[in-house]
Amino acid sequence: MEASEFPLELQSKAFQILSSNDDTPIETLFSHIYSPQHQHQHHLRSQALAFLQCCKHHHPDLLVIKLFFLLRTDALPEKRANAARVLHFLKPAEFWPKLKPIAQARLKSHFLAYLAEESSLHVLRLVSLVLAEILSVTYKTHQNWPEVLDFLISFVASDDDKCREFASLVFKNLPNDSRLLVSNALREKNDAVRVLHASVFKSLASSNRDVQVTSFGAVVSLVQLFSEPSMFHELLRAIMVGVFTLLHCSEASYFRSAFAELINLVSQVPLLLKPYMNDMVLDVLQIAESDTLSEGTHCLAFQLVVAMTEVKEYEHVFVNLPYETVQRLFFVPMKMLRCVADDGCGGKRELEIEKAGMKGLKKLCAALGASKAVRLACEVFLLHLDNAEWKVRRARITMLSVIVEDFSDEMVN
Repeated sequence: MEASEFPLELQSKAFQILSSNDDTPIETLFSHIYSPQHQHQHHLRSQALAFLQCCKHHHPDLLVIKLFFLLRTDALPEKRANAARVLHFLKPAEFWPKLKPIAQARLKSHFLAYLAEESSLHVLRLVSLVLAEILSVTYKTHQNWPEVLDFLISFVASDDDKCREFASLVFKNLPNDSRLLVSNALREKNDAVRVLHASVFKSLASSNRDVQVTSFGAVVSLVQLFSEPSMFHELLRAIMVGVFTLLHCSEASYFRSAFAELINLVSQVPLLLKPYMNDMVLDVLQIAESDTLSEGTHCLAFQLVVAMTEVKEYEHVFVNLPYETVQRLFFVPMKMLRCVADDGCGGKRELEIEKAGMKGLKKLCAALGASKAVRLACEVFLLHLDNAEWKVRRARITMLSVIVEDFSDEMVN
């Protein structure tokens, strides 16, 4: 709905509610959007969302001040969480620049005071999304907020896991187009790089898995701060140790989240990672070839190789890999192609792994080049020529279809 389409009556009602000292109407609004008991009452949710959009267009200062007030003063964590959810839903990158400078200054002050008081980790996790966006838009619009940077530095260096996780989440959630700006602002602060490096390095080895995993994201976001070779080497080594630690964690989601950040790192800073790529390929193979790990974990590990094939700076890595290593790499997607049900009608999980195997095979073949890919395909074909198992035959045929599609001339030769 466009701003001009909001009825005057709704605009007037919005002003009254936002100006009132009675918070009941706005909390009722939250319940219509987020309460499980209203999940199926779509008309109530639709009306509540329309009301919020009206407030955002016509009374942004009043709305944001009201939400920040509830965030700081409401005694119930769930209501504070709802205020944070609404702030994020309203997209801080859109509403923050529209606020009057005096409103921005007031809210910045309240925000810092609130962060020092908030006791709920659940609420802080939601607030981290809001703060990351406000911090981003602040520096993208050529403004500064040095106080919050000092605050985050002190939090990430804290011995309190809640503080460390929150600060890492803020850095992790910074939009890509503002990470360099924020990193430059941090670099200008006396001793900030050293403190951040030491703190993140410590968090990467934390026994608190939430702190450990969020620190992976913080490294990726602030990686330009740590580009000095010895500093980056220390962090990368800690990341790889952390990956293998999380690999054996009882909660698989921690490994998935951490490895996803490692893939992001590989994609974003190839020049920093080029010297380490051969070792990283061997680390990936160690995971992908392990019989004690699931097919899903093998698949996730191989995604790092796929990410490498998509970055020009890593082309030389595949060209220069020892042939034995290339063979081992080739067998990983082949194994994934065999991940189908015995009746040939696999479920969603099997189909996803098979699809990932085909994509991985195509990407790997393209990176290896025609002569090496065709030679490997022929070796694999001959190796399994007498294998009567239909899964193997099916994988072999799929492999040939990929090779023929991309390298038909080389196959003829």
